Amino acid sequence: MGLFSGLENFGFANTDLKVYSDNTEKEVAEKKAETKKEPVVKEEECLFPKTHKCPICDKEFKSLAVRAGKIRSIGQDDDLRPLYKDLDPLKYDAIVCPYCGYAALSRYFNHVMPTQGKKLRAEVQARFKGMQLSTDCYSYDEAITHYKMVLMCDVVGGVKNSRKAYTCLKLAWVIRGKAEKEGPKMTPEECDALHKEEMECLEHAYDGYRMAFSNESFPMSGMDEMTVSYLLAELAFELEKYRESLQMLSNIIGSNAVSPRLKDKAVDLKERIRAQVKAEKN
Repeated sequence: MGLFSGLENFGFANTDLKVYSDNTEKEVAEKKAETKKEPVVKEEECLFPKTHKCPICDKEFKSLAVRAGKIRSIGQDDDLRPLYKDLDPLKYDAIVCPYCGYAALSRYFNHVMPTQGKKLRAEVQARFKGMQLSTDCYSYDEAITHYKMVLMCDVVGGVKNSRKAYTCLKLAWVIRGKAEKEGPKMTPEECDALHKEEMECLEHAYDGYRMAFSNESFPMSGMDEMTVSYLLAELAFELEKYRESLQMLSNIIGSNAVSPRLKDKAVDLKERIRAQVKAEKN
């Protein structure tokens, strides 16, 4: 007897059918096949040479920029660092003039006040020895150098604290990207040095935004007040400044003007702080 017994009279003799089949192996194979079909995107294919006119020396040059349609977002880190599939577009946001050394993040590159230009010509252009920009793609080391040039020009030009903080934050993100990409091939000492450099940048970002919070207007680096408050809270947590972090979070969690997404992130951070403090006491 069986589930299909009695169907012999209708031509279905010796029917050997399984009601439930195990398709696990088949599904795995299908998923592997789909993965194999996904094209491998090369970093160079996502880039193009963008022409800039330097506001300091008036010379034209090309630097690599990311084609917007080529990148796919896959989320963000807790400190708002955006994550993408296939390449790290953060490497290409620092623009350096190879002739005079003027450097700035893309959103600020063309905005130079006369007094800033005078300082940059006297203290950067006069000392700059030239730089060769890669034409295929930027390595993390090249990107880090570009960001350090940006930070130097920010300091020399006397830009707002929030702008310097933003540069420090993005430099920390690029250093973290290098650690994630190249860490497995590095020695423990090299990894430790890279981590210390990232934390130094995060500390300067925290200090800059904290100073700017009380005397600059919003939006700040494209962020509203509550987003900057959350960022400060997250940076304070990463720097083990738990009390300061909780103080910033109380303003976010207690506000009715905060988006549900940001409030959820704030609540999650508060729980992480509690867990960390508890772990350190044990």
